[in-house]
Amino acid sequence: MKKIAVVLGRGGHTAQTFSLVDSLGEEFEYIYIIGLLDRLTPMKIHINGKILRVFTPRLLPQDSRLMSVIRTVLTLFLSFVYLVIYRPDMIISCGTGMTVPIFYSARALGIPTVFIESMSRVDSLSTTGRLLLGRVSLFMVQWKKLAEKVPGVVYGGQLL
Repeated sequence: MKKIAVVLGRGGHTAQTFSLVDSLGEEFEYIYIIGLLDRLTPMKIHINGKILRVFTPRLLPQDSRLMSVIRTVLTLFLSFVYLVIYRPDMIISCGTGMTVPIFYSARALGIPTVFIESMSRVDSLSTTGRLLLGRVSLFMVQWKKLAEKVPGVVYGGQLL
């Protein structure tokens, strides 16, 4: 059975990701990567899978840049270890910021990555999207208008 790792953030990113997972169905083994302190997201999972926790680069808006950098580096190393241990066939994310270090670890290990820009991004890419553009196996957007403006992305329709 193919393994898909799914990066789950909070809010709209998570709703879009769950919509995608529900569409893919139960024919895959899922590994969910979520924030260390996120207690709500695991309760929303419809299709069972292993839950792995990583540091969220920014816990609070008032966090210092130094703490964000430290947590990002910790997530980079922790996700690398997780990916070596669980070796998913692919990793999918719909835009959460903690995707960046996880996808960089995946790239170093040769694991294919699929980034789907949040449907809230109509005219421009998110910071996460800009950091990942050209560094993922497939970069999808949910608006034709955005696909026409940004080279290297694919229009995939809307998840919700």
